Amino acid sequence: MKGGYVEDDVEFVAYNHPNKTICQLCSEDLTAFPTPKRQLHYEAHFSDQPAASGSSAVSSDKSFTWSKSRFKPPSHYVQKVVPVEKKNTFWHSSQMIEPPFNFTPGLIPVLKKALIKSHEKGNTRRAWLAFERSVHIGSQVWDKTWGCGYRNYLMACAALMDQQQQPLYFPLLDAPKPPGIRNMQETMEEAWRNGFDREGASQLENQLVDTSKWIGTADIYVAFTYRGIPAQLVDFDNLAGGVEPLLQWIRNYFSGGEKQPKSTTVEQALRGASPVVVTNKMPIVLQHEGHSRTIVGCEVIKDGIINLLTFDPAKKPSLSIRNAGLRNHNPTRQSESSKTFHKVLHPVETIKSKKRKSAPESPSKASGSTKRKRPSDPGEIIVIESDSEQDERPSGSTLAAAQSGEPNPGEVLKFFRIDAKSLRKKDKYQILYFPLDDPLTEKEKLRRRVVTSEKVS
Repeated sequence: MKGGYVEDDVEFVAYNHPNKTICQLCSEDLTAFPTPKRQLHYEAHFSDQPAASGSSAVSSDKSFTWSKSRFKPPSHYVQKVVPVEKKNTFWHSSQMIEPPFNFTPGLIPVLKKALIKSHEKGNTRRAWLAFERSVHIGSQVWDKTWGCGYRNYLMACAALMDQQQQPLYFPLLDAPKPPGIRNMQETMEEAWRNGFDREGASQLENQLVDTSKWIGTADIYVAFTYRGIPAQLVDFDNLAGGVEPLLQWIRNYFSGGEKQPKSTTVEQALRGASPVVVTNKMPIVLQHEGHSRTIVGCEVIKDGIINLLTFDPAKKPSLSIRNAGLRNHNPTRQSESSKTFHKVLHPVETIKSKKRKSAPESPSKASGSTKRKRPSDPGEIIVIESDSEQDERPSGSTLAAAQSGEPNPGEVLKFFRIDAKSLRKKDKYQILYFPLDDPLTEKEKLRRRVVTSEKVS
């Protein structure tokens, strides 16, 4: 566009200055700045950092006044500058197109390799990882202060649409609206109008579309339930004495209790004996006050302590880690059954006439707390910083990624790990997980209109 440029999905227009690029937030002349420096300048407006400029700070002669506290862009401003199609950007590992720059596939094998190195050094005893084709999806400038819940929702969709245990999930999530931030907001409002989660609808004032309101695991649960995808919430309400119950629950989820079925084959037995196991378990979403992240596994280190392994939407993989993931990405590994369902069973109306097998509802899941957790202002976000804070966008094709070297295993583990000490900063958590049961029938969906959860103490 004349007089402006597009950067990271936010279009800034230098109106009344046809030959200049002017910051719309502080009116500073950015014409002489290269694109990366302009990006840093705009990102400073959305963070606690001073903006990059010729004087190393944003000019004091402003037409806008910002709070000294953490900047949260006004909802109407964010929605005005971000096109709908970009808010609905989505990608999963079976697609043949290049992933968007904030979508990184192939990281589970990268993590597995680093954990094996750690095991060889005597640091990691055992580790279990989620579904191999899980995708890390990071927030962008325009949603970095409020989008973690939506990004976790998209990470769950990417895994659920690519797994093969329940192929009917794909058309249920792909139609009538494919995953996306705005599409998810529309799905939530539609669910509310149909009687789902009246408490949550009231808390969010019955409006979510084109806002930057925070959402949490309970809202994600409603979105999946309304689309017919079985999900379950688990509350850890009193962890003042320590987070071991949370860590043990997550270990049991990914390890399956380490019990081998009687029909275990030699290959399965050897796989289970490996110090680092990639499972078919779906990633889970972990929420505490102010933030949520996707958990893709856990490890037991030499002193018996459990660390979690996370895909945090607030953290951007370094270029070396991202490129390592891209080298592992192979969309042609999508199974023929997935391709068939995509062609034959899409859109979802084509399967509505098929009788679905109803999974019996567990008595323990039918009861539980109806108290939902509502994320508030981010406040203190638990983040373990990576060694590299590179903020440049990878360029070129996936093949070009193969030209760079392997990331340092220590850097990889530092990026993905979160330890018990960090988790103890909070005493209440909520988990959302996917048992991969058969799709919900209409009756089952109606029974889940009120949000309930299991309690673990």
